[in-house]
Amino acid sequence: MKNTTVVTLLVGMLILISACGGEKTQTEQNASPVSDAGTSTQASITDNESDSQAKVTLVKYSDYQCPACKAYHSFDHQLKEDFGDDVKIVLKHFPLSMHAYAHLAARAAEAARKQGKFDEMTELLFAGQAQWSRGNAAVIFLGYAKSLDLDVDMFNADMNSADMNRIVMADRREGRELGVGSTPTYFINGEKMENNPSQYPAYKAIIQSYLDK
Repeated sequence: MKNTTVVTLLVGMLILISACGGEKTQTEQNASPVSDAGTSTQASITDNESDSQAKVTLVKYSDYQCPACKAYHSFDHQLKEDFGDDVKIVLKHFPLSMHAYAHLAARAAEAARKQGKFDEMTELLFAGQAQWSRGNAAVIFLGYAKSLDLDVDMFNADMNSADMNRIVMADRREGRELGVGSTPTYFINGEKMENNPSQYPAYKAIIQSYLDK
């Protein structure tokens, strides 16, 4: 009985870190039969996201309230440690409707970006996910801003501004047009990764295969 319980928990954990969501995408809504087996979904990478040193660019559609995204965030850190400047990771916002505070968290990250602390805020948002996901998120995010020595009044105004909302919604709209329906969803050098590996060695192997091309 004990062994069965352990196996069940392990399987559940592997499923948990694969992806959050399952929303119907714009691609699915407008889908028509496609016979060309060689057709692949392509993600655009804008000029300001390019890096001349990077051999592999990962565009990641992510949700700060998604436990799977938190797990893959640690994978991405490990990728940077293993591959350095050969790999560039671009985070795009894709807050899922099932997560009450994901959109606010994305706006908080963008508000912090205006003051040069996007990466630092991202770390705090994932680290505190279990706490702010239960409620009182706005107050908690203001506390994060204070801990990062941001101008808190400016941060609060930006977090609740139409400009930050437009940035987040533009990312989400782009993701839906590319067929994103769950998080995290990755595009590697423009090609959609259809199945997220549940363990880091398999994830690393995928990236290595692109570096070897």
